[in-house]
Amino acid sequence: MGSAAHQALIGRVAARYDDDPRVRAIAVFGSVSTGAWHELSDVDIDVVTADGVVIDPAAEVTAIFGQQAATVITRDDSADVVLDSLEEASIRWHPLSATSPNITASLRVVSGDLSAEQIAAAGEANRVPPGEPGGQRLLDICVREAVGAWKAVRRGRGWEAIVAVERARYALTTLRGRRDGLRLDPADPLGALAAVLAEATASFDLGPARQGLLEQMDLGEPAPSVQ
Repeated sequence: MGSAAHQALIGRVAARYDDDPRVRAIAVFGSVSTGAWHELSDVDIDVVTADGVVIDPAAEVTAIFGQQAATVITRDDSADVVLDSLEEASIRWHPLSATSPNITASLRVVSGDLSAEQIAAAGEANRVPPGEPGGQRLLDICVREAVGAWKAVRRGRGWEAIVAVERARYALTTLRGRRDGLRLDPADPLGALAAVLAEATASFDLGPARQGLLEQMDLGEPAPSVQ
């Protein structure tokens, strides 16, 4: 998986938890696991812990990378790390029942006693159906950010438009459970927006109110880059 540098980084994380009773499995997801990586791609790592285990992300990063961790941004169960070599890693520690549905389409198990199928099943159990309130909220976010991106372009604020398109994509990714293959060109945020909305309308029933908003923007034909 990935380049030699990616594999070495993954190996360091795996070595930290070799024979560690707190950890049930280590998986990699995202571009490094799917083969769509670039040598500068970051590494997305998922560490499935035993039930009841409490992890201190800052302490774990220090144990894995030591002083090579030049920048560390931690949250309750995860950390984003930039090493002094400019390599990047995002790591999340969680019990099986808290697996994110967003990793299920691309995860590959590196070590442990859980299979990819078991982890994916746990993640799918946490997916929010579009018809439930959480799913409706994600559809609302997707449409709201689409309108925001469209307005930003009309006001000459290209970078604001790009950020809004990325937020719309994130909402769509959360609903679908997989990333898209969209290459976002800063010179053409409306082309990217049209592609995101084409995927959203093809995958989900947005309802007349949301659809009416999108039709007012008249984005034309979507870019053929979402896979």
